[in-house]
Amino acid sequence: MTGEATMATPAELHPDLRGDEHRAASARDRRIKHFFTPQSTARASAILFGYAVSIVALLGLAQVAGHPAVTILAAMLIASLLKGLNNIVHECSHHSFSKDRAFNERVGSILCVTLLSDYASYKKEHSSHHRFLGDYAHDLDFQLRQPLGHDLAFRWRRVLGHLATFRFLWFYVPRVRLTRREHQGGVALFALVLGGLIVLEAYQAALAFALAHVVFLAFLRFLIDIVDHGGIYLADQSELYKSRNFILHNAALRWMFFPRNDCYHLIHHLYPYLPVASFGEVHTILMEDPDYRNLRHRATFHLSHR
Repeated sequence: MTGEATMATPAELHPDLRGDEHRAASARDRRIKHFFTPQSTARASAILFGYAVSIVALLGLAQVAGHPAVTILAAMLIASLLKGLNNIVHECSHHSFSKDRAFNERVGSILCVTLLSDYASYKKEHSSHHRFLGDYAHDLDFQLRQPLGHDLAFRWRRVLGHLATFRFLWFYVPRVRLTRREHQGGVALFALVLGGLIVLEAYQAALAFALAHVVFLAFLRFLIDIVDHGGIYLADQSELYKSRNFILHNAALRWMFFPRNDCYHLIHHLYPYLPVASFGEVHTILMEDPDYRNLRHRATFHLSHR
């Protein structure tokens, strides 16, 4: 992605390092570089197949069970899978999902259509997010969400207010522009799937599909943005202090909220091209850095950096 650094160097993170400390930081970065090789195309394809099968299975579960509680649960799980696919688009934009650059581009383009987006716009917005993190005027990814106050000190009251009024939907439901071919394809696909389920009288499956796309995916994206940058979205901070890790150790919750190991969001901003499977190992290496180690990395309801 044009204008985006591949990794933060010791000099950028710690401009005051001298001598042995600088050498130690450089040695860590050399170790981290070994983790930059993405997975094979075959493995990436298997992951995509698993997502597709899981979504179909959950739609079937909602329909067979025929119970509102099961439908809502299925919708929540499908939303988590859609969030995972959205994350894969993100990985494709960094060319870290697969070794094959062309494969990344094809997958990113196709998945964007299914998510009612378009890949070219996504890459432009996300590139600006990395280049201008903390600057609403130039960060196109967060520009629309400025009224949500990610730069303000974190307050649960403000977050709960956005949730109670469903205000978050305005900022996270896809902005469909029917003048764009990709959006036309996405709307047609959405209508085809939803309409097909209704024609087949699979009403519970149709409801789960609609809720997952329109409500629960937006809800997940809203919460994760808060976790990633809420209260620390500030232009005048070092890169080390503008994003946070939010490491959940409960496997079920981690899969639900961070389906692609994205609870290490600070690591992603430090090393944008690093494959997600390596985040945990790189985190262990970075814990040797005193400034990184002194940050709060574990999940907590108290969203501060320290």
